[in-house]
Amino acid sequence: MALDKEALFTFIDQKLGVERSKLDEQTPIFSSGLVDSFSLVSLITFIEKQCGFRVNPMDVNLENLDTVDRILAYTERKTADA
Repeated sequence: MALDKEALFTFIDQKLGVERSKLDEQTPIFSSGLVDSFSLVSLITFIEKQCGFRVNPMDVNLENLDTVDRILAYTERKTADA
């Protein structure tokens, strides 16, 4: 199941506390300090529930999870592999 971009933006806004107006597809959410590492667990849980797969600990890195675009690309790759 593909991850919906607007659902991801809404999650980041409402659950991680980053105002939607301060966020676009390329905004670094972790490396910029907008969100701390404790919020990573919430994001991973959200991804797993929305997409129906387990996030491999080896996949938890900035390359896969630092921006909305990277998160969407990661989830698309993982769902294609399933």
